[in-house]
Amino acid sequence: MENLNKATASPELNLYNAIPEHLADIPVEKLDSILPGPSLIYIEGEVSPPIFISILLHGNEITGFLAIQHLIKELNLTSRPAPRGIILFIGNIAAAKKGLRRLENEPDYNRIWNSGLLPEHRLAGTVLEKLSEEPLYAAIDIHNNTGKNPHYACINRADPSYIHLARRFSKTIVYFTEPHEVISMALSRHCPSVTLECGFSGDVRGLNHVCNYLLQSLTMPAGELFSPPSNKQSEIYHTIAKISVPDNAHLGFGNCRQNVDMCFRNDLEELNFTTVPAGTKLGVTRAKNCTLQITDNDNRDVTGNYIITENNALITRKPLIPSMFTKNRTIIHQDCLGYIMEPYPMDKQTGQQR
Repeated sequence: MENLNKATASPELNLYNAIPEHLADIPVEKLDSILPGPSLIYIEGEVSPPIFISILLHGNEITGFLAIQHLIKELNLTSRPAPRGIILFIGNIAAAKKGLRRLENEPDYNRIWNSGLLPEHRLAGTVLEKLSEEPLYAAIDIHNNTGKNPHYACINRADPSYIHLARRFSKTIVYFTEPHEVISMALSRHCPSVTLECGFSGDVRGLNHVCNYLLQSLTMPAGELFSPPSNKQSEIYHTIAKISVPDNAHLGFGNCRQNVDMCFRNDLEELNFTTVPAGTKLGVTRAKNCTLQITDNDNRDVTGNYIITENNALITRKPLIPSMFTKNRTIIHQDCLGYIMEPYPMDKQTGQQR
């Protein structure tokens, strides 16, 4: 490990070999006053290899940041080693200052981890290069949802250790391979990796949940983190398609004004992680050629497999299980309206039945 107080590995990435002063107490919107940009922080531990934790890849998802602040205080990490070493990546600090997922005209910080030509891609490459210099015990990426969802964990490999790591956070697990540019996908090639979806940003239940998970992950005896929990019951889903809207579509929910292009049902978020029957009306389209766009994991247009349009109404063609449906218009345009999942049968190796 490099012996640094603070150094710059590239124009974008800042490196620290100790917790920066005031990190445990500073409001997230003032974080830029102590960290000039994306930062990789090495925190000494009594045991190695370290756990990698990433937070604030989306600047408006602050539960991970609040959990790290709690962890620093709970374990007194400014004065003594952590139970296990930690490598902490703090991502989009500039967006966090403004309470935004990302700034305008910059890429999503959780879509830059599979190479590219932008400065942010080079930043991601530098982070991955640093992480490759030593083994990692596990990788934990912490996020929030803008729509109503249960707390759940995501994995990118359907291996037992990844599943058990996720199950210790939630019985609800989502296995996905797209989008493939996320940090958890990149790290899943090196160690058990999980993404935690902790409900609405800053919600106390999500904060307590992730704090307990991080404490457990840091203090469990070696190997136990990846063994089956005592309660093996899991609900594992596989993401199979993404639901998008046209870039310039004006969106509404519930009783919409006449000037919207698409109007969705007001309870759209209530459909997340439920089985939506065939024939369910999701909304209406009011503009010519303005409809939902559904693509599968191979980026093929499969809209017609799931949605039909009857008298401008958007109707489900078959039963489907959505996730991450949101009514946040900004997030819908920056990312998507939501995803479609299916139950995922696991083999006997994972303790699940096909």
